[in-house]
Amino acid sequence: MPEWAAAQAAAAAAAGLTLTPPNANELVLDLLATHDAHSLPLRPLLRAGGLFGFSDQTIRVALSRLKRDGRVVTTARGIYALPPGGSLLMREVEGWGAKEARAVAWTGAWIAVADGGLDRTDRPLLRRHERALRLRGFQGFAPGLHLRPDNLAGGTGSVRSDLMALGLAPTALVCRLDQLSADDERRARDLWDLPCLAAGYHALLDLVASGDAALDASDAGQLAAEQAAAQALTLGRVVIRSLIRDPLLPDAMLPAADRRRLVAAVAAYQRRAKHLWTGLLTAWTAG
Repeated sequence: MPEWAAAQAAAAAAAGLTLTPPNANELVLDLLATHDAHSLPLRPLLRAGGLFGFSDQTIRVALSRLKRDGRVVTTARGIYALPPGGSLLMREVEGWGAKEARAVAWTGAWIAVADGGLDRTDRPLLRRHERALRLRGFQGFAPGLHLRPDNLAGGTGSVRSDLMALGLAPTALVCRLDQLSADDERRARDLWDLPCLAAGYHALLDLVASGDAALDASDAGQLAAEQAAAQALTLGRVVIRSLIRDPLLPDAMLPAADRRRLVAAVAAYQRRAKHLWTGLLTAWTAG
């Protein structure tokens, strides 16, 4: 194992993460999202699949499945693309870097979601509902009641619309809470493991640093470049997923300096990884 790969594995373990490579569907979607045109011919998709041990047939089956599900379209013979607009979750992934701009000053109020009347026998609805709450950093405060600090731009109305677009159950009530009792205020602030979040930022910064070392090694030749590209895609998925799920807590609860450093480091790393992947995909397209 190259030294940088061992460093990545160690840094990921320290962050409580596993560098799990994408499956065939995820790989295709990631590559189409990475390419500026969000469109690629079959040849580079097959070549990229080989870096992750996928046969040509496996990638072809993945493309057929994604096309059937409406997650990929063909714009010409042998040309695959993301559909116009994409999915809500894909937009979440693509817009992770702008998430920090959503945070505003916190006055101490909370946003609450009350879902005691939710039909929990509707499993697809329940999955979408719970995913929406996770993506916007809500935690369960009491049965049927979830909270987060009211520190997102636009306040309750904007968060309500955002949650509904992400799949929140239409029967859920979204409202603003303030003037909690001292005990309830302490309980609300304790819903998040703040030391764990702070340690996670440092561990992820170490992981990104190890990824930079891998990209430095990509200058050693074609094989090293392909290996580094595969590692970069795997690492980027893990780190960006962590940032997407970050609750974006206010400074009064968790100082945001380390989170902002992490966002900047990941953005710089992603630019380097994208440049590497763009070069490979262009070369593979040319044949």
